[in-house]
Amino acid sequence: MRGERPWSQLIRLLRQLPMWSHYQAALLMDPELGELRAAESEPEDAELPPLSPLHYDLPSLLTLRHIDVTKELIRVVASVFAESPAAPLPPEPRPMTAEAHARARADRDQVLDVLARLGVTY
Repeated sequence: MRGERPWSQLIRLLRQLPMWSHYQAALLMDPELGELRAAESEPEDAELPPLSPLHYDLPSLLTLRHIDVTKELIRVVASVFAESPAAPLPPEPRPMTAEAHARARADRDQVLDVLARLGVTY
């Protein structure tokens, strides 16, 4: 930009970058922004979270989904030949944004606080 273009143009350009770009991934993984977003209340009709942090583009996420569906198919086939249904296989881990980490940490702290008030040692 070097003083030739206004900052607002740069901001508009950055907002138009795809979700799997380095800039968007850096925003998603920024701990300070994640804490701020986690502190906000989540609306009831919230849209899906952004696709992914760095190196998790749409093909990667679709591959993970394909693996999950294959695991479920294996479980169903095993259940057909067994006397009891097979236990579900855990899904492949997905990337977590800084906001998701902050929300999980807040949930964990809340549970630990309730357990401490009830006198449960952990």
